Amino acid sequence: MAIDNQIRIAAPLVLRVALVGILAGAAYGYFSATTAGGAGLYGIGRGALTGGLIAGILGSLEAFVLRGPLGAIFGRIPFLLNLGLKSLVYLVVFLFGIAAGQWLMPVSSGAGVQIARNDILFCFAVGFVVNFLLEVNRLLGQNVLLSFATGRYYRPRVEQRIFLFIDMTNSTAAAERLGEVDFHRLLNRFVSDLTGALVVLKGEIHKYVGDELIVTWPLAVGLKDARCLSACFAAIGRLSELGPSYQREFGLTVRIRAGLHCGPVVVGEMGTIKKEIALIGDTMNTAARIVDACRDSGEAVIASAALLHQLAIPPGITARALGPVQLRGKKNPVELVALHEKALALDRVVRA
Repeated sequence: MAIDNQIRIAAPLVLRVALVGILAGAAYGYFSATTAGGAGLYGIGRGALTGGLIAGILGSLEAFVLRGPLGAIFGRIPFLLNLGLKSLVYLVVFLFGIAAGQWLMPVSSGAGVQIARNDILFCFAVGFVVNFLLEVNRLLGQNVLLSFATGRYYRPRVEQRIFLFIDMTNSTAAAERLGEVDFHRLLNRFVSDLTGALVVLKGEIHKYVGDELIVTWPLAVGLKDARCLSACFAAIGRLSELGPSYQREFGLTVRIRAGLHCGPVVVGEMGTIKKEIALIGDTMNTAARIVDACRDSGEAVIASAALLHQLAIPPGITARALGPVQLRGKKNPVELVALHEKALALDRVVRA
């Protein structure tokens, strides 16, 4: 299901990137051809072909390959090495696109592929700059660089958002047994393994707080096809799949508890020397308290009724009302609902 979701969500993005590449290539091809005294129409065709090939391949790599296991490997290596390796990959794709364009649409009969040294240097520089911007965006978080650049949150604004708080259940015992360095390695592996399942369903990784992962969606995005619920259970499924490898590497099984809630938050830039896009409001506090309710009740996943009333629960997920629950620090009780995946519930019954 996760692969199907990845294809369904990423395919339109790849098509948009390819279209941008076609338009940019066509413009560059026309300019290059007319400057050299050639036919502008022919330059448009070859430029569009070259730009479409390059953008389509790079878009597919970013969407389908670098967001998967290979991307997780790249994410674990130092920044400069990561940047250099990806820039080399981009260089190969650029050169392939240029060569393919020259071969498929030669300027004259018998003309071979001609790539000059300056072409190689230019392609590497472009790939380096593009990857540097992409990596900085990853360091800051999804869409954060664009938000800073456009000043979107220079003045704070109120947005309706969904929050998913994910907490590692056995972190204290794991920290005591593993020690600080190995526990950090466990946490890094934990958040890296969950990220793919969350991001492919449009989740934005907002923050890591100790052993807690905070994910958010704009309300309409998270409600569509109940992405917020599907992402939560996809993350649980991912941990279940990786259970044996955690046992081999750390000698323990990692489990999570999760709380979901929605509502208004204030979003705005915060800080001077260190700046971030901060999300503030009672909605986040309530989501954090819902995770505490998981701990108190023994449930793995709890969502607020306020969220579930706005979406259709996907097939395979069952809901059980917990009634009004008095959450710590809240004046009024909050209607909560425990969520279970049917396959997991059946597995527990069989084991019992």
